[in-house]
Amino acid sequence: MPTDETDQQLDRFEDRLEQIARLKAERTQLTGTGTAERRRVTVTVNADGIAIDIKFSTDITDLDYDEIATAITEASRKAVTDVADKTTALFAPIAVDPSKRAGVGEALQGIAELGQQLR
Repeated sequence: MPTDETDQQLDRFEDRLEQIARLKAERTQLTGTGTAERRRVTVTVNADGIAIDIKFSTDITDLDYDEIATAITEASRKAVTDVADKTTALFAPIAVDPSKRAGVGEALQGIAELGQQLR
């Protein structure tokens, strides 16, 4: 029969799953923005790094086609980095501290023991 400690562990596990689901939903709303060529090119990407908007300033005609293409690539790369940084920050509260990774093995052992108790 599960103990109070087991019930508490299950509650914490369920809370963690809810938190992860909430963060995943929030992540889908993230965007990143990058600029290049003195802000003549601005690219916005969604949470998956897919360009959703590209804007050119009025002085874009100062650049030739190759420079514009290079600027789009550079701005896209910066936008992807921006959204990746935002994703990392969003998930920071649930990230596993590398110095505590040894505790992950203990947690997995606890889950295995819990499974045995529930049988």
